[in-house]
Formats: sequence, C-alpha cells, structure tokens
Amino acid sequence: MDNLLFVYFGTRDYHFLIRKNIELLRRLYPNADVLVYDWGDENGWPSHSTFQSGVEVVSWSERVADTMELLDPLGADGLNELAKAFNSRERASLKRRFNKFFLKRYPNSGPARGVLERAMRYENLLLHKCYALGDCARRIGARPFFFLDADAYLVEDLDVVYEGEPDVIMPSLELEKQLWEPNRCHALSDGIMGFGTDVEARRVFLDAWYKTLATNTEKLRVIASLSRMVEERVRGTKDNVLDDWRIGTVDFEGTPVKIRTIPNHIYNSVLNHEYDGGDLNSVKVLHLSGVAQNQELFERFIAIVEDTLEQRGARP
Repeated sequence: MDNLLFVYFGTRDYHFLIRKNIELLRRLYPNADVLVYDWGDENGWPSHSTFQSGVEVVSWSERVADTMELLDPLGADGLNELAKAFNSRERASLKRRFNKFFLKRYPNSGPARGVLERAMRYENLLLHKCYALGDCARRIGARPFFFLDADAYLVEDLDVVYEGEPDVIMPSLELEKQLWEPNRCHALSDGIMGFGTDVEARRVFLDAWYKTLATNTEKLRVIASLSRMVEERVRGTKDNVLDDWRIGTVDFEGTPVKIRTIPNHIYNSVLNHEYDGGDLNSVKVLHLSGVAQNQELFERFIAIVEDTLEQRGARP
C-alpha cells in the first residue's frame, strides 16, 4: 500500500525504540510516511527529541494531561491500589519496602503521595493511547494508517490485512483463550491497530472506545474496555468478529464499521524473557514487551527481529 501512514506514540524514554522501529520499518516500506506523537519527557515537558529525516513529529506533551480525568472513577481506594501495584513493579530495594510501608499505613503521607503521582502519570500514559488515536484519525483525513507500539516490530509487510477495505484492524486471541472474567478481561489487543480511509467510521469507533474506557475500572482497563466495547456489539450477531478472524460489519450508534480481527499470535507475538527459541515462521509482528529497559535482553531480541527480516528478504 503506497499511501499507508505509520504512526507511533511515546515519551522520551521510548524514543530510542521508535527510532529503531522506523529504521527497520523502512526495510519493508522504504517510502512510507511516518508520524510520531512526541509525548514529552518524564516530567511532562517537551522532549525536543529528533527522529529520522522525513518523519513528521507532533509535539504532544501539553495534551497528555487531557486524559487524567479517566482516573477519577477509581476513587481514593482505587488510586491507592494503583499506587501499590505501581510500587510492586519497582526493582526490589529498600526504597520499595519503604514506600510499601507508607502506602499501607500512611496513604496521605508525602512518600505515599509521591508514589501515587508517579503511578497516576504512568497509568494515564497507558490510557492516553485511545485519545491520541482519536486525534490522529481526525488529523490525517481520509488516509489509511497503522499504529505500532514503540516496541512492536514489523518483520513482514501487512498489506494483506487491508484486503476488503476494513475500517478498523485489531489482533484477537483465539476464541478458547479469550478471558471475560472481571479484572482478567482480554480478547482484543491494542499493541498494533490499523485503520482504513473512512473518517466517520474511525471516529465513532474510537469515540465509543473512549466512552467505555472512561467508565471501566478493571485491571488492564485499556484492553478490557476495548474487548468489552466490541463484544457487547457483536454478541449474537452474524458478524461476531470475536468468534473467528475475519471482517464483520458492526453497528456503532447507527454507523456501520467494518472490523477485521487478525491472529494475535501472528500480528502481536510477544518476544520477551519467556521466549524459548520457538518457531517464528508465521509471525508478522514481534512485540518486545517488557524488555526495553533491560539492555542485554533488548539487544538479544532486536537481533532476532533483524535476523528475521533478513531471512525474509527485507531490504538491507
């Protein structure tokens, strides 16, 4: 597809991943246009990062706070649990134990509030993707675009997923692997997403997702809200795109939206510390989830991405 636009989002600590992603993307799509939303530095200020020649950059740091309202439904107790979960992901240390103590015993203390502020910013960045996609869908007009997480790397072109002119393209788990229990919900993934040329169809889809996201308070609420938003519209219809990987026309408040689901294990294949050296022959996107901040792991897995591209005859 000659006019396909590729889109990336990220704060400054992810910009090295985006630059590497663009470098490898151009081995498959040498003339593709690329749009990067620069979400700023770790403090919310403009990052002033630079990217490859020809890449369009949207300075977005001032807009990241627009979605902080999505944290309101959690309430004080939910925010405290969010801070505890955030602290538990920190590397084991005296500082982590210190913060855990204050979060549990003195949630209104200075140390506890400091952890909470960092946790809220981190959570907001996860929630912000839907909002930024909505801006992109309006900004670029009637042009197809494909979003990739900064650490999700194409190893084969994906023109085939646009056959049939879908409005929205998403990876879906196999039916038997889908989870619908509260706080475990996962059927669709958001690590990559494709969009067609119908501006109105894109708008109503993303607006509906944002509306669902605003009221969902589950763990992993981004994929939970996405999965539940689609499931409630396709349940019991002939176009149930969650039952199988295919295109179906789904009604969004009177607007028909053509949704294509694609295999998650092919188009969003997670490559991380649990990878056992298994077969990657069918994979189209390798997602280096959770390894970006570990230089040794990142170098190991990005080498696998590059080797896979070479084996498939990508341009050097």
